Amino acid sequence: MNRNGDDVATFALIGSIQNSVGLGFLGNQAVCAVANALGARVIHVPSSFAGAHAGFSGRSSSITDPQQFRRDVAFLVSQRPGIVIVGYMPRPQHVDIVASELVDYKGVVLLDPVIGDYQKGLFITKETARAIRESLLPIAQIITPNRFEAEVLLGLGGRTATEYAYLNGLFDLGPEAVIITSFERDAERHRVKLLFSNGYSYHRIHGPFYPAYPAHGVGDVFAAGLATFMAMGGSPFAATLLSTALCARSVANTSAYGGATVDPVAALSKWNPQGYQVDDDRTMRFCERSNVESEAMKATAQDGPRLKFAPPRHKIIYG
Repeated sequence: MNRNGDDVATFALIGSIQNSVGLGFLGNQAVCAVANALGARVIHVPSSFAGAHAGFSGRSSSITDPQQFRRDVAFLVSQRPGIVIVGYMPRPQHVDIVASELVDYKGVVLLDPVIGDYQKGLFITKETARAIRESLLPIAQIITPNRFEAEVLLGLGGRTATEYAYLNGLFDLGPEAVIITSFERDAERHRVKLLFSNGYSYHRIHGPFYPAYPAHGVGDVFAAGLATFMAMGGSPFAATLLSTALCARSVANTSAYGGATVDPVAALSKWNPQGYQVDDDRTMRFCERSNVESEAMKATAQDGPRLKFAPPRHKIIYG
C-alpha cells in the first residue's frame, strides 16, 4: 500500500443529494453506479430511503430527519465536489435546507426537479414543488425536468407553448442550461425527443425509446450521466447526448434487479463512452452509433435565443 498517496489517481468528485434505495439503480445509487464506472467518485446524502422503488412489494420507506439531513448536506458541501446533483426532495423543509447550505457553494448545481409525471401527477405536495421553484431554481446552473415538471415550474396549467417558449421560460428563471427530458415520445417509431438550450444553442435531441420496458430510474440515470460527463470535461450539450445514449442502453438492459430498474452498470460493461465527451462534434458522431441524433432549432419571428453570443468555451455552460 502506498502510504504517501503519490501514485493515487485524482478522481472527479460528484455530490448527490436525493433519495436512496437498498435495491436497484435509483437516486444516489444511480449516481454511484454511473460515476464509479466512468472513473469519478461520489459523496451522497439521502433525503429519504426505501428498500426499492415504489412498485416493489414488501419494501419500507422513511424520510430523513431534517436535523440529520442538514448536518449531512453541510458535510457534503465542505468536501467541495465539483458538481452537485439535487434530486428528490420529500418536503419543503428539505428543500430549504439544501438551498441554505448551497448559498456559498462555488461549484455547479444540477437540479433534477423530481416533481411528477403525466401518468401519476404530482409525486410531492404543491408546497414542496413551490419551494423547489422558488429556492432551488435560482441557484441551479443546470436543470433537467421532464415535460410535466417543466409545465409545473412554468405554471402553464395545461396551456400549450412552443418548444422555444418552454426552454426560454425556464432559462429566464435562472439556470444557464436547460434540458427537458421526455418532451415527446413516439411509441410507434420507438423514438423520444429531448430539448436542450444554453441560451444560445437550441437543439432537439432524438434517441431510442423502448415502450416495452417500465424504465424505472431512467431520469436518475440521465442526471447521473450528465453530471459525470460534465465532471470529466464535457459541455452540457455533449453530456446530454452521451446521457441520452446511456439511458437508452440502460433501459435495454433492464432486468428483474431492483424491481425492473434500468441497469447502467450492464450498459457500461458493453459500451465505453470515455474520452468522447471532450469535443461536441466528436460526441455527436459517436452518439449517432447509438441512434442518438441532434438537430438545431431554427429561430422564428416570435421565438429566438436569449443570448446573442455563445458562452466562452472554458465555461461549464458551453454547448
